[in-house]
This record gives sequence, C-alpha cells and structure tokens, in this order.
Amino acid sequence: MCANRHKGSLVEMMAMEHYDKDSGTMRHTIKNTLRQTSPSKLVGIYRILLGIIFVMAGTFKLTLANFEAAWFVQLKEIEIPFNIFVTWFVPFFEIFLGILLSLGYFSRIAAFMVLPIMTVAIYVHLTVFNPDAFLAQPHEALLPSIVIMMAITIILYGGGNWSMDLKSTNKRI
Repeated sequence: MCANRHKGSLVEMMAMEHYDKDSGTMRHTIKNTLRQTSPSKLVGIYRILLGIIFVMAGTFKLTLANFEAAWFVQLKEIEIPFNIFVTWFVPFFEIFLGILLSLGYFSRIAAFMVLPIMTVAIYVHLTVFNPDAFLAQPHEALLPSIVIMMAITIILYGGGNWSMDLKSTNKRI
C-alpha cells in the first residue's frame, strides 16, 4: 500500500487525502500535495540537473563580467522595465531556485517558478539579434525549451528520488 501511494502524477496526487494524527481523520492539504512525489530516479536526475543549471546561470551573471554584460544587453534589447533591478534580482532568484531544486525542497513550486524565467529566455532568443547578447549559448532557443520540458516533468511528478520532498513524504507514512 505504501509503494502505491507515491506513484502517479500531480492530478492523481491532488485527489489523495492525508491522515491527520491529531483528529484521527483523513484530510487534504495543499502543502502535502505539493510535496508528494514519485520516487523516480529519472525525475530526480532532471531535478538535480535543473538545479545545477540555475545555480550556474545565476552565479555566472553575478560574477563573470562578460556574462553580466551580455545579460544586461539582453534586458536592454527587449526593453524590460526596471532593468537595473532585474539585472540583480533575477540572478539571485535563479541561484535560490537552483538550490531548492538541487535539494528537492518544494520542487513543484520551484519548477513552476522556472517557467516564467524560461519563457522570457525564449522571447529573448526570438527577438534579440545582437551577437554580444549570447556568449555561451547558441542564438536558437533550444536550451530554454529543454529546461521548460524538464520543469514540466518536475511539476507533474514531483522532485523524484533523492529529494527532501520524498523524504518528508516517507516520514508521514
């Protein structure tokens, strides 16, 4: 029975109820649903890779002058409002999301927050034609598209194996 409890997608898990020890009843909580995860090793690998990608991307934008300049050119070219704020906020936010994903802590929420960042990245790839804006990546939007697919997999199946979400789920059973 315990093994079946972790299988399935987000839709199946949202229908699940959880045992409340205090009242002795079954109850459904959003927090429990968001932390439910399948013990898939493939999803765990996706999550860890996505976390590493985001920690590296944020760190590069903050510490390497060439990446910071390219990042600023991208924001300037697409005319993002408050681009000075965004220039500093997004890299720190990427590092934060990368850490959450690497640890597997609230993986679904972190993966969901990846989607708007990558949507803007695809927009940048489609609209910016300045070669100075793309130092370490091709001009095509291939990498952001792959990252979106990985994030959707994590949203649907949870953090997978080796995640704090899976460990917390196992404690409740």
